[in-house]
Amino acid sequence: VDAIKSSKYGKNVGVFAKDAYPGPFMTAWKGVLEKENFTQVDMSMGVAAIMSPKEDSELSIMKKACQVSVDIFNKYLKDQVMDIIDAEKKVKHAKLAEGVETALTDKKYVGNVDTSNLDMCYPAIIQSGGNYNLKFSVVSDKNNLHFGAIVCSLGARYKSYCSNIVRTLLVDPTDAIQANYNFLVDLEEELIKCLQGGKKLCDVYEHGVNFTKKEKPSLVDNLVKNFGFVMGIEFRESSLTIGPKTLAVARRGQVYNLNVGLSNLVNKEA
Repeated sequence: VDAIKSSKYGKNVGVFAKDAYPGPFMTAWKGVLEKENFTQVDMSMGVAAIMSPKEDSELSIMKKACQVSVDIFNKYLKDQVMDIIDAEKKVKHAKLAEGVETALTDKKYVGNVDTSNLDMCYPAIIQSGGNYNLKFSVVSDKNNLHFGAIVCSLGARYKSYCSNIVRTLLVDPTDAIQANYNFLVDLEEELIKCLQGGKKLCDVYEHGVNFTKKEKPSLVDNLVKNFGFVMGIEFRESSLTIGPKTLAVARRGQVYNLNVGLSNLVNKEA
């Protein structure tokens, strides 16, 4: 505290406003700062702007993490889901998710990487049967897999760097559901073209909304609240989301988890 007071004007202290750190030390430290009446300045966006562009060596690690996520989905999870559907088995979402974590340690699925440096960014999420939540903080429930719209989310972390993949598997979809899916693919491609260095992230989001208004105006209210975020050692950099209020610009070397989705849709033919 004395060092803070002797630095510059001794009144401001940088904090990460949205982060809450547990433990008795942090609780005591927070209490000391509050007693001193320092002006707390949120440093989240500034630090994120410095740390988010990746060096070539970091990008190489992240590409390997991404490849692991893709391989786990293609070589393991997708085959498991297809087998369950073909054999009409009853398997719980949570059981499928547990299998993903086991597959992460199997060289048959993850290829030429050191499995001792692999773990999951979050427990795999499997959702079906009309009960969906498109946040990465949800947990797979104990309901059996429903052979309709199946949403699978997983992310491998390699040498501390994160990756992510989300895929929707449609079993005998209606024409309306298939059309919505095709629209989301088009929207994602449109966002990829727009997400360039120097572009404000809020403008990228607005571009996606305007594209939706033009192509599928009835779905505007069903769009997810943001179209993704910067990732790295942090799975989600909350100050760098592709959302309506993010004034930060995209920078060369950043890695984005780009995700589009529709929520609160009703299948009228179900």
